[in-house]
Amino acid sequence: MALGPLELIVLSFPAQRLNDGVLATLELLTREPSVRVVDVLVVRTDAVGGACGVELNELAGLVGDPAEFARLATGLITETDIDEVGTIVDHDTDALAVLVEHLWVSDLATRVATTDGTVLALLHIPAVQEVLAAVGPR
Repeated sequence: MALGPLELIVLSFPAQRLNDGVLATLELLTREPSVRVVDVLVVRTDAVGGACGVELNELAGLVGDPAEFARLATGLITETDIDEVGTIVDHDTDALAVLVEHLWVSDLATRVATTDGTVLALLHIPAVQEVLAAVGPR
């Protein structure tokens, strides 16, 4: 089965609020018909910057369906991804890495193909703060 396009969304939470953040994120994303959650992993770092991945079923106190948590652990988030995420979070914060498939793009590509068109690229603009800083005060 072909996947794609995929996007890794990284959210940060204070360690003591991680479980609430995980549940709120999954509640929204799993109900969204235009995306499919493909993999989920918590990334934690230590004081010296080492990063490790933690599966949802390994989180103490996380309330939910263990079978669903296991289904969301596909292994598509790699060690390279974990290391990269580890560079943007500190050891007081936990990161939730969610790999999603944009289903709407396949629908769009199919529709565009009926007019002999092609989806050429999916581009991301910088974060809002970066755009505002580049534009400057108005």
